[in-house]
Amino acid sequence: MDFKKIISQNQFKTNAVLITYILIFIFIGLLVDIIRINAPSFSQAFIELVTFQIFPIVTFCMLIGALVIIYFSIQNFTRIMLEGSEYKLIDPSKVLSKTERQIYGILEELIDESHTSFIPKLYIMNAPYMNAFASGWNENNSLIALTTALITNLQRDELKAVMAHELSHIRHGDIRLTMCVGILSNIMLLVTNSIVWIFLGNNRQKGANTARMILLILQFILPVFTLFLQMYLSRSREYMADSGAAYIMEDSRPMIRALQKISGDYNSNDYSEVDTNPTRKAAYIFDASETFSTHPSIQNRIKSLLGR
Repeated sequence: MDFKKIISQNQFKTNAVLITYILIFIFIGLLVDIIRINAPSFSQAFIELVTFQIFPIVTFCMLIGALVIIYFSIQNFTRIMLEGSEYKLIDPSKVLSKTERQIYGILEELIDESHTSFIPKLYIMNAPYMNAFASGWNENNSLIALTTALITNLQRDELKAVMAHELSHIRHGDIRLTMCVGILSNIMLLVTNSIVWIFLGNNRQKGANTARMILLILQFILPVFTLFLQMYLSRSREYMADSGAAYIMEDSRPMIRALQKISGDYNSNDYSEVDTNPTRKAAYIFDASETFSTHPSIQNRIKSLLGR
């Protein structure tokens, strides 16, 4: 597996996603500025704002807002990802329970076997469903979180495969990508919807009305764009992480059994009202929703692990 190529591709994707979202924020700001100045001509006003003949106040604020959101996400990703759940950091410098020592021991094995130069923080999240995720801006501040149900219901080699999967996400450099898409998408849609309602129903010049109409259209287009972007990015990264787990363990069978057990758990239980943190959804190892899921199906992931 060419990790350097994978990491390079994910870095490019991350930068492309960040730039895309910043440009969307700027475009929304320009539309609002056109409405603000009640422009008679949409194209003329757009040119005047872009060339700073008229200072784009809202556009500037939207740009600053986008950068602040990105910075806030980087600085507070742990709290954002773990919010809404009871969790515990497994700190090897403190007294650990038998289960905690075993789990941390598995992580140390994976670090040694994969020749990884860093150790992510390890969290146990108190939850009745079987799932796990990795997050962080880079390998130096990364984390892996496992639910208590996952730890209880998987065999050691299966749990190790899941942890290898999450470690692979960090090694591949795709954790920041998922984090940014999840957080920026929610903020962007909230801002767009709020702006549409603020400017809805006012009688304005033709250019301003055109800008308002584009905002209304974006209200329907952006959620679809965000959904398909998450589907594309998350599905491709899950295949790579599954392969990464099999590569580290030199065996794909534990990963297959783990996926089957996690899927079976969700098929037997309704956890739709249990997890209230939407940001974690795309980061989980398994997504229970079938329609427009951000994850590939279990059947396809198993076929990929079997090389079919």
